[in-house]
Amino acid sequence: MLEIEIKKSSKKIIKKTLDVLNKGGLVIYPTETCYGIGADATNKEAIQKLLNYKTKREGKAISIAVADKKMAKKYVILNEIAENLYDHYLPGPLTIVSKSKGSVANGIEAGDKTIGVRIPKYPLVLKLIKKFGKPITATSANASYKKTPYSVKDILDNTSKKQQSLIDLIIDAGELPKNKPSTILNTTLNEIKFLREGDIIFRKSKIETTKSEEETKQLAKKILKENRDNKALVFALQGELGTGKTQFTKGLAEQMKIKRNIISPTFVLLREYNIDSKSKLYHIDAYRMFDEKELNDLNFESMLGNGNVLSIEWADKVSKIIKRIRNKARVIWVKFQYVSENRRRIEYSNEFI
Repeated sequence: MLEIEIKKSSKKIIKKTLDVLNKGGLVIYPTETCYGIGADATNKEAIQKLLNYKTKREGKAISIAVADKKMAKKYVILNEIAENLYDHYLPGPLTIVSKSKGSVANGIEAGDKTIGVRIPKYPLVLKLIKKFGKPITATSANASYKKTPYSVKDILDNTSKKQQSLIDLIIDAGELPKNKPSTILNTTLNEIKFLREGDIIFRKSKIETTKSEEETKQLAKKILKENRDNKALVFALQGELGTGKTQFTKGLAEQMKIKRNIISPTFVLLREYNIDSKSKLYHIDAYRMFDEKELNDLNFESMLGNGNVLSIEWADKVSKIIKRIRNKARVIWVKFQYVSENRRRIEYSNEFI
């Protein structure tokens, strides 16, 4: 067992780690959550060695770490929900469970042929996986049912000499922040199912079906009343043409006693309306934006003053910027779907849908 400190050259650390992985060895490595134990997820001998280290797993699956979504797609099938999660929450402390393509070693998949996949936010580990060109295991470095390891000492104090003899390399980054383990979400049924909640907390979405434009406006009024406080409130509207986004904004305006006619700002990108002497409704249409930066060109963040309400149509086109302002404003994601001529399925949540 060789231990190297993180302060040494990252090139040397990566080279040494690649040597170990290519030989089917086990590596203890730091992540943004805790210390993990890595092995080549496609090497059956390496995975058997890992299972011997973990002990008492009783058929539990082992998550894997990849460098990006492109690599993930070589090993799992991503549906629309999974694609959205990858695009908006990874890299980060999130494990997304998807159907396996059967390209990993025995012992990785769960009994239902699924795999949990992570993209770590730890720069050294990301570089390592990119250089390796294949996924490595992303299970925590503790033996099963033992203490979550935030230091190398946590690992050594809670494993036997026999287990330690299986470790080929330890990358020591010192004491890690005591963050929660990754949130685990199963997306295989085209809906989000929580398997474990970590630092990323998802709120379950609510779904309503409206049967007229008036019902869509009434729903907007209801959601506004439930969520408005002194903080800026952003409604991020998603959905195809004619599904009710502008009618929803009209409902917001009616609730705030705005008398002016609400017109979709498709060609001017932005219209603003006074709510009272201190606050405004900003109505933004991102349909004609070719780059997310165009939202910033409108001085978007200056609109996030207390009491202001923003309604952004085609918000999925500028979702990365909207995600970044969640500490400055309350964000409600609203997704519109056409059901029939008059009926609309409207799903809303505090998280990206």
